[in-house]
Amino acid sequence: MPDLDTYPKFLMRNRDASGDQVALRRKDRGIWKSHTWQDCYEQVRLLCLGLVTLGLEPGDKVAIIGDDEPEGFWAEAAIQSAGAAVVAMWSDSIPSEIAYVVQHSDARFVIAEDQEQVDKLLEIKESIPAVQKVVFWDRKGMRRYDDPILLGFDALRGLGRGYGEGHPGAFEDLVARTRGSGVAQISYTSGTTSLPKGAIITHDAILASARRMQETCPLEAGEDVITTLASASVFHAWFAGYNYMSRVVINFPEEPETLMQDIREISPRFLLVTPRQWESLSSMTQTRIGDAGFLKRSAYALFLPVGYEIADRRTQGRPIPLHWRMLHALADLVVFAPLRDKLGVTRTRYPFTGSAFLSPDFFRFFQAIGINLRQIYGSTEAGVVSMHREAEIDNDSVGRICAGAEVRISETQEILVRGPSVFTGYYKDPERTAQVIRDGWFHTGDSGYVSERGHLYYQDRIDNLDELRNGHRYAPAYIEGKLKFSRYIQDVMAVGGRSRDFLSVIINIDFECIGKWAEARRLSYTTFADLSQKEEVGELVRRDLERVNRVLPAPARVQRFVLLPKEFDADEGELTRTRKLKRRFLQTRYRELIDAIYDGKSEVPMTTEVRYRDGRRGKVTTNLEVRSVYRAPDGAGAALAAVREARG
Repeated sequence: MPDLDTYPKFLMRNRDASGDQVALRRKDRGIWKSHTWQDCYEQVRLLCLGLVTLGLEPGDKVAIIGDDEPEGFWAEAAIQSAGAAVVAMWSDSIPSEIAYVVQHSDARFVIAEDQEQVDKLLEIKESIPAVQKVVFWDRKGMRRYDDPILLGFDALRGLGRGYGEGHPGAFEDLVARTRGSGVAQISYTSGTTSLPKGAIITHDAILASARRMQETCPLEAGEDVITTLASASVFHAWFAGYNYMSRVVINFPEEPETLMQDIREISPRFLLVTPRQWESLSSMTQTRIGDAGFLKRSAYALFLPVGYEIADRRTQGRPIPLHWRMLHALADLVVFAPLRDKLGVTRTRYPFTGSAFLSPDFFRFFQAIGINLRQIYGSTEAGVVSMHREAEIDNDSVGRICAGAEVRISETQEILVRGPSVFTGYYKDPERTAQVIRDGWFHTGDSGYVSERGHLYYQDRIDNLDELRNGHRYAPAYIEGKLKFSRYIQDVMAVGGRSRDFLSVIINIDFECIGKWAEARRLSYTTFADLSQKEEVGELVRRDLERVNRVLPAPARVQRFVLLPKEFDADEGELTRTRKLKRRFLQTRYRELIDAIYDGKSEVPMTTEVRYRDGRRGKVTTNLEVRSVYRAPDGAGAALAAVREARG
């Protein structure tokens, strides 16, 4: 095929050149099952022709919702083979969110994973009248469903088989007509400040980002990777390039809950997981060490500083003397290699993270135990912009700017991006498109700078940067990242502003970690809310905040904090589907709590709406203690002294 400018064309090439080689594996009931390129070709061909039989035409949109499984992967290729665009949705979206995306994108068909997703779609059926069919691939629990809008994958493949018999070569003709300039997908952004926007992304843009990843981190055909990203994430589309373009084998975990075990079995050569997952891995590692026997705990405490010394020397480009190399070899044998084996990364050459801020503390920790964690910077609209190369890691940067990506820093310190990976515009929103794409440059909304070495440094979203009354500027994400390195803190929001003298934080405790800590000390509790308000837990977190404060500038040190009796929840609009804080919404929702912190109150009632398993709703009121990080000998609270210091 002359012009390999779409994934479906690469699929055709791979079928012709490597038809009997393994393209992907999926774990089913504990067993890894392989599918060759010939298998994948046949699945995509039948699904594509089945959709064409239903009336799918070039330029149409098809929405997909479900976990990342082979059927969804094949469906994406089938849609694009027909010249249509994929509209991927987050599997944990609530019905109202699904209705908005399906309506706004003008999707004519929806492909859903299972009964859970079908139930959501049937609930909003009247709100999405343009949808002609809902096709599902998991039949479990679907036997009694008889709504005429529903169609199973087997039936769709049957339609495709019949169409193919009557139209020989139809699939090949459709694929040949796809063009790199055509729309491959419409990705709906996280919507941290407003309704999600549909970013129009061409095949050319996806391939440009995929090539940058493969040029920075090359892999050979037949090597293993594992998919860890939701299909709604644009990273998923870039990551698929390893499979289509380099014939790397993609492995699909059995369930999201089995991901860590599945990673250990595969030990993928390239591993891209979200900052939230790396944070969880760090917390889990430290918790397991805490639960280990005396000898293992002692060995870890003895050798971790050795790991940090070696990691620091490598990232700073300093030589490593012989005695440090010998100590590190012993540390690796006794502590770090077994840890990497437990995490499933013994063969992983390229461990990466992206999509959100991750504190340098996490990078340094993983590098200390031999996991050379690196950063990739990009966005739905900009594509892949920068990545860390193997020999030049800087934990404070987001990597070297990739070839083909142009980056410029505006007078307001905004990162601007230009190049073939940039999106076309927002679907049905020319006004917003004109605001963010000016003179060919995409305005990311991110604050940062570029070093002389060509490394890009990300600070925070420009809208998030703030300052205190004394004029001290701070980046909330940086402070939050420092705090989340604590294994006791799952999530946190920093609060300040020009009308306030000091910073405070609202914290979600790590329920699993603190629960184990409480059980080991025979501290009884009943619920998340009960545990979060225990005096002992408050003191535990306070000591951790005091530790973190030592590495922060005096004006940026946290003075007061509150432990929420619940987790931040995407279903309640507090987080995006990518688990980013919806900062404005949170500040509005918890305004009374924030005011109480700055009014000097020691306690504030908070009413939380709860949903019971039987569907009933209720309200629970909890008295939250507003705590100070510092305790002065006179009992007045060292926060006042710290505030005076911050004021100068």
